[in-house]
Amino acid sequence: MTDPALETIGEEAARTGKLPKAKRHILLRLLGISWWGWIKLALLCVLVGFFVMANEFDPASPDVNMMGAMQRFLESLAGLAGWAVRNFWKPALAGATFVLPIWLLWRLVSLPFRK
Repeated sequence: MTDPALETIGEEAARTGKLPKAKRHILLRLLGISWWGWIKLALLCVLVGFFVMANEFDPASPDVNMMGAMQRFLESLAGLAGWAVRNFWKPALAGATFVLPIWLLWRLVSLPFRK
């Protein structure tokens, strides 16, 4: 007596000429990123580190106030967002008048080829 799952695998292998790919281990699926992904992760760590250091957060200090640090960080982030809105909306709008129609056209043209 044969296993129905093995028969299905055998039929697929006979039809395509290839064995199906084995499922990757959970750790590979969780941590398996490309070199470029590791570089982006390192750059994100550096960027967050700049914000942490700018707020003068010292985890070794005996009077560490985590909530105060988070509050200062959020205040800085809100200030940054306000500055960006005041200074970047005109260039963003000017760029969007060119980029968005081209992007939408590209999405329409490539629609039949996407899975």
